[in-house]
Amino acid sequence: MGEATGLSTSDERLAESLKTITAEGGECFPPFRWQMRLLHHLLQGDLPTVVDVPTGLGKTTVMALWLVALAEGASLPRRLVYVVDRRAVVDQATVFAERLRDNMPPELLDGLGFSDGSQALPISTLRGGFADNRDWLEDPARPAVIVGTIDMIGSRLLFEGYGVSRRMRPYHAGLLGADSLVVLDEAHLCPPFEALLRQIAAQRDGELGPLDTSDHTPPFHLMSLSATGREVADAQLSARFALEDEDRDEPVVRQRLTAGKRLKLVELADPKSLAERIAGRAIELGAAAPSRRVLVYCDRRRDAVDVKTRIDKQCRHAKSELLVGERRVYERAELALWLECNGFLGDADAQPSEPTFLVATSAGEVGVDLDADHMVCDLVSYERLVQRLGRVNRRGGHGRVAMVDVFALRPEVRAGATKAQRDRAESATRTFERHVAPLLQLERGADDRSDASSAALIALKSKYPEIVRDATSPAPLHPPLSRPLVDAWAMTSLKQHEGRPEVAPWLRGWEEDEAPQSSVVWRKYLPRTNDGTLPASELAAFFRAAPIHATERLEADSSRVFDWLVKRAAKLTNANASSDSIRESEIVAVLLDREGELVESATLACLRQLGASAGSLGNAERRERDRHKSTWKERHLPGNLLVVDHRVGGCRDGMLDDAANDHVASADDEGPWQDAEDPGAATSRPMIRFRIKEATGNEDGEGLELPDDETDWRLVRTFETRIDDGGVAQHGLAVYKWHDDATDEESRSILSTPQLLSDHACQVAERVRAFAERLNLP
Repeated sequence: MGEATGLSTSDERLAESLKTITAEGGECFPPFRWQMRLLHHLLQGDLPTVVDVPTGLGKTTVMALWLVALAEGASLPRRLVYVVDRRAVVDQATVFAERLRDNMPPELLDGLGFSDGSQALPISTLRGGFADNRDWLEDPARPAVIVGTIDMIGSRLLFEGYGVSRRMRPYHAGLLGADSLVVLDEAHLCPPFEALLRQIAAQRDGELGPLDTSDHTPPFHLMSLSATGREVADAQLSARFALEDEDRDEPVVRQRLTAGKRLKLVELADPKSLAERIAGRAIELGAAAPSRRVLVYCDRRRDAVDVKTRIDKQCRHAKSELLVGERRVYERAELALWLECNGFLGDADAQPSEPTFLVATSAGEVGVDLDADHMVCDLVSYERLVQRLGRVNRRGGHGRVAMVDVFALRPEVRAGATKAQRDRAESATRTFERHVAPLLQLERGADDRSDASSAALIALKSKYPEIVRDATSPAPLHPPLSRPLVDAWAMTSLKQHEGRPEVAPWLRGWEEDEAPQSSVVWRKYLPRTNDGTLPASELAAFFRAAPIHATERLEADSSRVFDWLVKRAAKLTNANASSDSIRESEIVAVLLDREGELVESATLACLRQLGASAGSLGNAERRERDRHKSTWKERHLPGNLLVVDHRVGGCRDGMLDDAANDHVASADDEGPWQDAEDPGAATSRPMIRFRIKEATGNEDGEGLELPDDETDWRLVRTFETRIDDGGVAQHGLAVYKWHDDATDEESRSILSTPQLLSDHACQVAERVRAFAERLNLP
């Protein structure tokens, strides 16, 4: 926030409202001039399609502007949907929204319709470590904030709803597709999704919308937030909001735009030296007191791991952490605390007493409000490099200058290379030259370093638009949206439909270099029967009762997951590292699709067979093994969820590690994970809202002896896992759920008190009438 001077009485009141709801830690900051200008647009119902404001100037305050304008009676959508491109370590958008809600004064609550004793502003998060609390679905007439990723929001808009039951998908699509303002943060990084949203906004009441084109259905709006990157389309220029000269003249804005960032481009010829040179330079910068926080970016995960390993070995008194996408969400939350404690998040005035390093891949480029003293990185496309530069010396200040070293590998054609190798090298060289070109145009100083401040980058884009455009990654190809596709997706009651393709290309486009992903989850309890098998029907019911929680997931390339899995199977057998023996015939890996249905399962023996060396197999066995490997890699793993027995191990610090032999902490085991409280809950309740207890046969031989029912927990299902020759259960698993938890339509209905159908119909009619009155329906 900044200074707003020369305001009218009305503006002073609006500015005071903004100061109040955005206050943090007791401190209030006046809004920037550009924020007040945008607020006036919203008050008049004038929604820009593009807000082009540099990083570090508080674009997230669009949420606060929308809330204040809505409370003032502006004609705006009731739901604000804030979309970010990547899963962040910490959900800062949700934290910001919750701060706005907590700071809301009575007059704003009254304007938003929350002064009648009803619940506070619903805030739901569809990403990261937060499970959807469904608050935004309770009342379509109430304002609500929904924060989510492209995949979670986009799939719901297109009636696919990752993780949503088929019967609830139309509700999600309807409430997101009507009376919603979708704010797409860092829109330049996701052009296919932006194009999809623009098509929905432009044609929802025409080709794509309801057959009844009356005015009863409130509109859908898109507002793209962009700090740099691709040019704005001509059709969007008329509705584009950008900084004016007077905005830039504000002291705080000027300080942030001109925050010192001195860039040096270092060319390398040997790829093997990249990690060594990056680590060495990072250590040098970390030793340069008093500025000791160093951010390191590597395009490839293996380079990031290599750099961190070198830093840890060469600088033993330093602190370091690794921020990569391939990390379980539960451990990411712990990383968020480390980032905050070491000054990489928010305003950090105190310098650490020792060098502190954060080594990151693209997972640290977007969605995390990082701020470091210096930066070392490898060369990437222009829009990604600008994102990285926005994470160093964000706020500037007297005497603060960030040293930025960019190491660039110049491709070379080796002697004796084949034509294909020469062609690849020539293509890589052209890419290298395009990515380097903008950096060569930056103004260079006497220290042989270039000015890479935000102001310099804005000037560069204005002066050399073609060079910047050539250095920017081309937008992935993406398919158009049509009415037949929407109709096919909308038939959610049909499990299979020939005209209903996967929605991913409409959300992400066709990315040739994008490797398919899989999710990995470890569990202690699986409903295995006597012989170690898992009946498909029981398995689906088990995971409905004890559903996968968002914090359990680890996402990685499917091929890497496969290699990791077969290596772990070999190590378990050969080293016998696990304290609990796993039988060869015991199922230890289960693949589930997005519907929670069984795709494939594998015993330990099967996994060993998949990883067997060719020399140990005959011709027929080798062909069979290759067929199974291909099926697992190309069909079973991509896009699906792999649940493995926690005894398999293979997880260290939340990341895949085939050398890690210890049992993996899991959400269904007792410990801190189960004791943690849900950070998104309005009242105290556990984060993991199910418990699994082992049950044994009772003394009468008439079934299972269930554990004592615990306070606040209710038994929902038992699964018999061992039955004697007489058909009597000797062992089983009892699943308990939190007393008020409901994860599907059935359990939500079961929680209701018994009532007559006529009474139920009357209550439904009353509630629908109340909705209609608040929505001004005829």
